[in-house]
Order: sequence, then structure tokens, then C-alpha cells
Amino acid sequence: MASEDQVILDLLADKAEGRVIAATFRGLDGLRALVDFDGGRVPAHMMTGAYLPEVNEPVWVFVLDRVAYVTGPTRPRPGNGTIISASGGSALVETAIGKITATYDGAVTLPAGTAVKLMWNDGAHVIGRRGAAPPPPVIPPPPVSAQPTQRTVTFQPVESGSYQPGYGWRTDDVWSSSNNSGGWFYRDQIRDTIPDEARIDGAEIYLPGPDRLTGARPFGRHDYGSKPGGALTIRDESTLSGTDGWCGIPQGLIEHLKSNPGGLGFANGGWNVWPGRQRNGQSGALRVTFTA
Repeated sequence: MASEDQVILDLLADKAEGRVIAATFRGLDGLRALVDFDGGRVPAHMMTGAYLPEVNEPVWVFVLDRVAYVTGPTRPRPGNGTIISASGGSALVETAIGKITATYDGAVTLPAGTAVKLMWNDGAHVIGRRGAAPPPPVIPPPPVSAQPTQRTVTFQPVESGSYQPGYGWRTDDVWSSSNNSGGWFYRDQIRDTIPDEARIDGAEIYLPGPDRLTGARPFGRHDYGSKPGGALTIRDESTLSGTDGWCGIPQGLIEHLKSNPGGLGFANGGWNVWPGRQRNGQSGALRVTFTA
């Protein structure tokens, strides 16, 4: 036997259309409502329980497989109000949604300023005086995720290159030599993706097989999302344990870059050359695991 959930899904799968429409209530035709929308007047089933709209009142209509259902008013109905004036069974009442006209028992006297309780069914009606309102409830803050989750994201640099004084940005490859510093540039990808409060759990950079590998190769971060006009200043320098493939990098570099502009690269060193983005599409790819 099919489960209740499966029966509901099967029924919904057979429906051709479902949409919510703002309409106008025009009265009753037997047990069904008459509503105007899309330039015509159609019968609709009532789904509003004890609530009956006023004639000419805006209502929400749910149309499912070409059958209309009145679901309720297009704006909330306040339960409380304050009398502005009352005479002959008709009262002008101030409410949270503005002034409304309501009926009341004409034998009762309702001076201006009287706090009253309202009932809505085929129009507003004052059902009686009310005492002082209790303090409004404290609205809790929006819910937040109960448990942080761990993600791994790979960032592809948009540029790479090396700068040599007197020559400028002379190559797309990334150098670390006595006259050249080089790096990769990620624009705003890192700080736009990793929240400031995230915990960095690990970080790696992809280094293509180097053309040359001689001497010092100080690695760190710089402050530019794209190539600047002059040389890079590499900060927080250290020496990576790897020189080819996915190589772990200090997490502190990403701690900074998740909240600040910048990228990664090599300062002046021995004579080291890694293929840049034009020769290897993975050059400088940054893989970060973080929890937020």
C-alpha cells in the first residue's frame, strides 16, 4: 500500500498549474465565493474557516489545476483597536493597519479613546471593551545554523606574473630570483567567499613543475587583487615544504586574505621559475578548507 506522502505526491504530479493571485471578493453563490481576477468573475471554494470576506474586499486566491480557492485577506486583520468616534452602531476605530469602520452594539456607549476588541467575519465588529494590553512579547533573533559546517573551496587565480625593476611585468610565469618577484592574483574571490568569522582548517596551492629550482624561494602574501603598477611586496614570508603539485601553505596567510584584499607569491630569491597561467591552467590554484 502506498504511503500517505506518496499519495499526495502522486496527486500533485497530476496537476497542471498552481499559482496565487490577488482577487476581489464579490459575494457568495450558494456555498461558493465569487471573485474577480484576470478580467473575469469566477466561483471559488472557501478555505478560510470562520472568516468571511466583506464584499469588494481584496483576497488571496489559490488556483490549482484551474480550480480557485479563497485562502484569506491580502492584509492582516487586527484584533485590537481604539475608538475614534462611535454613533448609531457604527464606529471609526484606529488599528495597527490604520483607521477602519466597524459595527458595534448600538445600545453600548463607546467614548473616544476606548480600547476595544475586534472580530472579523463579513466585516469588522467591536465585540467589547478590553483592558490594558499586556507588554508586547519579545521577538527572538533570527535562527542561526545550529552547527557550523566544513567546506573546501578551490580558487582559480585570474592572473599571474613576475615583476623586474626596469622591465616591469615581463612574463606570465612566476619567478623568485635576485631581480624578480612573482605572484598570483585572485581579485575578491577569497574574501567574498570565506566569512570573516570562519576557522581556516587547511590551505594548499598548486605549483606546476618548476622550470628552474635554485636557492631561496620565500613564499608569502601580497596586497593586490590584480597586477599593480609596480613591484610586489611579499609579507609573512616562509619556505614551503613542497615545490611541485599541491603544497601546504601557512593558514595564517588565508586568515588575513579572508578579510583583506591580496594574493600569494614569491619574493626575491635564488633562481626559481614556475609556469604561469598561460602555460598551466592550474598554476596558483588555491584550495582552502574552512568551517563556518
